[in-house]
Amino acid sequence: MSEEHKFETHIKNSESLVSRRHFFRRSSAAILTTTLLSSCNVVDDIFPNRGKSDRDQTLAFFGDSLTVGAGGTASYATLVAAEFQDRTVATDGIIGQLASSIAVRQGGLPLKITVEGNKLNGIQPIRITKLSNMFLSTGSNYNEYSRTGTIGGVRCTIKRTANAQGETYTITPGTVSVIDIAADSVFLLDDASRLRTATQILWYGRNNVRMANGEQEILSSLESSIAYITTPARYIVVGVLLASGEIKGNADFNKVAAINASLSAKYGKSFVEMTPPTDAEMTAIGYTPTANDKIDLQNQNFPRGLRADGGDDIHLNDKGYHIVANRVIAKIKELKY
Repeated sequence: MSEEHKFETHIKNSESLVSRRHFFRRSSAAILTTTLLSSCNVVDDIFPNRGKSDRDQTLAFFGDSLTVGAGGTASYATLVAAEFQDRTVATDGIIGQLASSIAVRQGGLPLKITVEGNKLNGIQPIRITKLSNMFLSTGSNYNEYSRTGTIGGVRCTIKRTANAQGETYTITPGTVSVIDIAADSVFLLDDASRLRTATQILWYGRNNVRMANGEQEILSSLESSIAYITTPARYIVVGVLLASGEIKGNADFNKVAAINASLSAKYGKSFVEMTPPTDAEMTAIGYTPTANDKIDLQNQNFPRGLRADGGDDIHLNDKGYHIVANRVIAKIKELKY
């Protein structure tokens, strides 16, 4: 900050002159200090590296199949990582999950479990008889999913296995332990704790759209997740993507639009819209829309040329995810994350 002070009056008394100069120097310093303290953006602009060298540079992506990159050959996080090559990137997505399950994996909602016999059994896996959230479950596949963490101070692995008859959750200690585990004990997930200080990109909600309480669960899950992030929280909320059949005017389109309006109002500059790509965005990735794409754009939806093949009405292809990645990259830079 620079202020130029002009004095028209001649001051003959040298002592008075020194006193006045001293006053103005102190006043200018006070004004500068007040201005800097009142504006984080000003601090960032003047001291671009202040406070950033020692903060966690990890970028953590939480979500469902869209975060995994279903429909493409890689997740959009890989494209973001290519832009920020000096930063660690972590991706945690499970296909078909609801917002509340994502929030458990992220750490915003606590995971409580009850185990068979209410105690651990050496290093043998034992069945989990109750979970506060089926945080590794999906109706989309029978894949095995597992997460590590601690319960009662003991490091363990929780594993989900599934087949056509159903699914099972087990817990296995990493070292011999026979401690008692009270019903509804909290299991602390390693990844949630490790990534708590990261800049987090949260893409929740696509699988909640057609639920009666879908919007409420999306909003509450995001609120819990953001409250969990270490202060000052650095996060980006990605909007809900329209399915290909959700076109301007139909009920599901209006439902998604309402959810995104709520997210935009709540998260402001931290929100990334999932509106159809602009001409400039398509040009930036070298894509020229077809006649069918233009129809989709008129219906305020992502064009089918940026969608996955094979009749998939939800997911994007690599070019579609490139649009999403570019929006997230721009937001990370805008917010100086």
